[in-house]
Amino acid sequence: MRKSIVLILFIALIPSFIFASLVPLYDPFEADDAFTSPGLLLESEGGTPFAVEIGARSAVDYLSYLADPSGKLDQYSGHLYRTLMEGDLEFWAANYDAVRAMFDFDRANFPSQVTDELSLNAMRLYLRDSFEHRFSQAQKASAVLTAANNSSIFASGSAPRLYGDMALTLRLGGGSIYSNGFGWKICSNIGFFGAENLLQNTNNLLYFDVRADVGYAFHLFNDNFTIGASLEVLAAGQNYIGSNALLSARFKADPVQAFTNDFKFGLGFGVTFGSMYRLNENLAFTLDLINMAAFRKYYNLALTDFVDYDGFEEDRNVYYIPSDLRLRALWDFNDWHVTVEFSDVLDQLIWMKVRDGYEFDFFAVPKISFSYDMSSDLSLGAALGKSALSLSMKWKGFSVELMTMLDKLGFGLYAGYAF
Repeated sequence: MRKSIVLILFIALIPSFIFASLVPLYDPFEADDAFTSPGLLLESEGGTPFAVEIGARSAVDYLSYLADPSGKLDQYSGHLYRTLMEGDLEFWAANYDAVRAMFDFDRANFPSQVTDELSLNAMRLYLRDSFEHRFSQAQKASAVLTAANNSSIFASGSAPRLYGDMALTLRLGGGSIYSNGFGWKICSNIGFFGAENLLQNTNNLLYFDVRADVGYAFHLFNDNFTIGASLEVLAAGQNYIGSNALLSARFKADPVQAFTNDFKFGLGFGVTFGSMYRLNENLAFTLDLINMAAFRKYYNLALTDFVDYDGFEEDRNVYYIPSDLRLRALWDFNDWHVTVEFSDVLDQLIWMKVRDGYEFDFFAVPKISFSYDMSSDLSLGAALGKSALSLSMKWKGFSVELMTMLDKLGFGLYAGYAF
């Protein structure tokens, strides 16, 4: 009977995968535990009835913007000014309307369409006089904000960047792993994740979910080789916030302006396979196929439905989390613990294939971490990876981690408690 029900459900889902578009999706809450490396389940016995972690990180650029939006955006007006001053007749023929929208606050004085050298000189005189003598800091900041939204002036590789790379997260949950290799956990995640460059036409993510994991591992051939698998099911919701909408919400002191897209609510699952080979009591190697199969199905809820609800609208796409291979070496000697990892190759290659402009990040591939147990209650650690350096401390159930970004000026702080 159960097999028949599973078969019927599988057959019912086939049309969704055949006729729907498969779209890659980013999962912002990357776990790093035995359920993402199932071969470790046999060596991870223990339980955590409840754990909580809060975290915050940001590039200093975005913090400066929050403190003084006009002053921060004014720093980018020089690039806007130089780009417009260097524009030739072809540039103005293609961009006149977009530039006029940047200076909508001065529409009465804005020159007419540029059609020849005489009108081009008139435009340059207007720009020089306005930027040097007439425009206030707030007006130049407004022009930069509109230019970032309506033109490609800040999209080129040579353009200055307003780094964001921020995150505010809250994680709750608990679980247990038993001596026979079986384990489970339930957790809830809430977070806001910002784009790296807020002056480009990119999205920021507001995300929340409830997810459950079960996993099982067992020895194969001998006690040195272990294989395992884990299944994750979840209910999730999210909202994409455009970078310009995010900046405008702070610039105009109106947070509601940040929300311009529909909310998405859906269900999903993911399967991860892992193996471990223990060379000796001090050294082990793991190889994991993360998100071997990970799909999500969403339904959209328009912003107006929060006032006048008329039902969910099905998103015809089926979303998948790109798979990745992760190789680790785990070395433990007395109170010292070292992990060397190579990952984020396969998933980056997938993103390069499906997303225009995505660049492979070599520094996201190698990662190393170590910790030293000063006592049975106190442990100190450090980690290097994904262009970030972090220092951590664990004392009994408390944990604190301080991280700094290596590719930009930025930092983060994470704190947690488990019992």
